Amino acid sequence: MPLNQPQLDTLRALLDRLIPEDEFPGALAAGTDKFIIKLLTHDCAAEAPKIAQSLTQLDAEAIACHDHPFVTLPIAAQDTLISALEHNRTATVWPVTFPAGVFINRLIDLAAEGFYADPQNGGNRDGTSWRMIGYDPLLPARPSAP
Repeated sequence: MPLNQPQLDTLRALLDRLIPEDEFPGALAAGTDKFIIKLLTHDCAAEAPKIAQSLTQLDAEAIACHDHPFVTLPIAAQDTLISALEHNRTATVWPVTFPAGVFINRLIDLAAEGFYADPQNGGNRDGTSWRMIGYDPLLPARPSAP
């Protein structure tokens, strides 16, 4: 596995904030974490070291700003930290080759990809997101408007 346990815990906490549970299951219930881990092991293996390092850096950032690792922060503090990272406003030094904003945006992309993927690819368990948007792959597609 390309991530150690603390990095995996941080990834899961981050995904829980990027696609939180509401009246529908969130990222974790849909298996988005497993989808991303599979990608980091195969198709995105070249990115795995950068993602792993950035998950460790996210914890360092949380400790620098709030004296606690990301996974233990209250939801509001996690959301504030994510927003700051999106704008590259950091208290710690992030790698120039993979700055905070690039990391968060890449995780947002991977989370969306896993959450809305074909369930056969390991994310979107039981078609969770498809049901959420009313998509039924067994129905014929409607013709597009002219």
